[in-house]
Amino acid sequence: TAEGLGTLGGVLQSTPGIYTAPTSGEGSQTSLFIRGTNSSQSALLLDGRKLPQGFLNTYEIERYRTFGLSSAEVLRGASSVLYGANAIGGVIDLRLANPLCETSQGEYAITGGSYGRGSFAFHTVNNNGNETKPATQGTAFSFTSSHEDGWRPNSSLDASTALLKSEWQISPSLTVNLIGSADNSEARLPGAETNPKYNDFQNNQGWLISPGLTYYGDNLRATAFWSHALSELESYNEFSFGNVHQNYQLRHDEITAFIDQRLNQELSWGLGTSYECSHYQIKVLNLDTASSSPWDGTHESLGVWTYADWKATAYDRVKFAIRRDEFTDFKGKTTEEVTYARKLKSELTLHAKLATAYRTPAAGELLYGTVGGLPLRPESNTAIEIGLRYHEAKSPIPDWTLVAFQNQLTDLIDVDPSTWEAYNIAKARTRGIEYGIEGRPVNSLRCFGSITYLETEALSTYTTGNGMKVEAGQSLLARPRLNLNVGFEMTWEKNWAWGVSANVLQGRVDYDYNSSVRVDLPDATFIRSWIRYQLSPSYELALRLENLTGESAPPKALGYSAQPRSAYFTFTGRF
Repeated sequence: TAEGLGTLGGVLQSTPGIYTAPTSGEGSQTSLFIRGTNSSQSALLLDGRKLPQGFLNTYEIERYRTFGLSSAEVLRGASSVLYGANAIGGVIDLRLANPLCETSQGEYAITGGSYGRGSFAFHTVNNNGNETKPATQGTAFSFTSSHEDGWRPNSSLDASTALLKSEWQISPSLTVNLIGSADNSEARLPGAETNPKYNDFQNNQGWLISPGLTYYGDNLRATAFWSHALSELESYNEFSFGNVHQNYQLRHDEITAFIDQRLNQELSWGLGTSYECSHYQIKVLNLDTASSSPWDGTHESLGVWTYADWKATAYDRVKFAIRRDEFTDFKGKTTEEVTYARKLKSELTLHAKLATAYRTPAAGELLYGTVGGLPLRPESNTAIEIGLRYHEAKSPIPDWTLVAFQNQLTDLIDVDPSTWEAYNIAKARTRGIEYGIEGRPVNSLRCFGSITYLETEALSTYTTGNGMKVEAGQSLLARPRLNLNVGFEMTWEKNWAWGVSANVLQGRVDYDYNSSVRVDLPDATFIRSWIRYQLSPSYELALRLENLTGESAPPKALGYSAQPRSAYFTFTGRF
């Protein structure tokens, strides 16, 4: 990014409606809240392929670096109709560079800085195109490796990520592609400052490979792919009841096929199906002294969806979609979506959306069975939003979006603290307003900002698996009521760029497990600055400064301090 951020959590931080919080270092374990929903309630994709979701359905976004990505597309709000499970809060799709459309090029970046930070990143695109003919074969590849000591004892992190996309145009109407990823990380886990850990660790590794093809016909596109992914985690944690040393492995297969067809100028439709199979396995390792046990299980699902997109008038557009999913281990689910958009002016669009979404029970929630042996229902969301979007090409007037939203969450899953058996117990609601703006008043100045006002509320009284009592009417933990991001970047003499941004967090609540009471987290303001100098068309130097004012308030949870004041230098080369 322009700010010099290379982690997914850092990139998403200033997106309206999204709140991310790392625990102990850049790229460390990161919580993700989209419109107030949990980390386990949003799906993470790689070029449309689902990445493994972990034992608690929590995608570990810190495992994926952004160097070499074409974009990180964010779909906020209930999205299960097209994307299936775990899209209650939304979907994040990491898009790789298209090797047939880009010119052959390469880029690398070397970074060093505070708290032992060091990283190397490399990205290249190659194809057989030239000035006289378009490319018919190409490959995009990126690799990132980093080390960080962290700013707390026992918080070091070593991480590497590789991403691959190859495409072959077999004929003018048929393209074959191959998507791949691999990652490995070794992280020490410092625990909370009130309960530090000096021996805990978590090692992750995973990979994905996915061949696919796309057919283009007259007003028709058909896509099919198979993906096979493995995610493996080894963790060691010391608790008062014993040490837990386990290996968690998830193998995930997905076969998806869909068609999109334009019937005429006003009407298009689509039909798709997706089969998924997740195999989970827990192995108890030699240092385990707690009363834990191995576990092995397989979950399968089959989903079918269809949609229709109708341009009713020159100004009005309506989209209808419906999906049905069946599961081997829990009850089936039907989700729907209706979206209406009206063009008020050529540059101003109004939209409204009513949708339902779901999250499947996680393997970790089924580990000890269910209360009464009853099958769990997927967690559900009935979401509504209404918003405005302003966009005028080649205009000094900034683009902006304004959206009001509400998520009504039901059948939320927790476990009985006495038996660890899972059941559908909780209800909650999140609602708020999000606003984002970006523009260039003049060519040399880019201004940007976002603000999210969020209200959260538990709608039922229950006790969580870790013994925390939740009363109906209480707000949900960690989410800020106000999340404000604002900044600018200015350029001069063509070679220099300087920017400043601020992130303001207000109205957060956490739970103190030592005294068993809810506590208010202090408000916080984090200020970042960066400067870039273009040495030549091929080389660039950059400096990024974090937390200029030395803010000490925790970014998310009690006992997890903010990133101290720090500096990072980056040298970038292009060829």
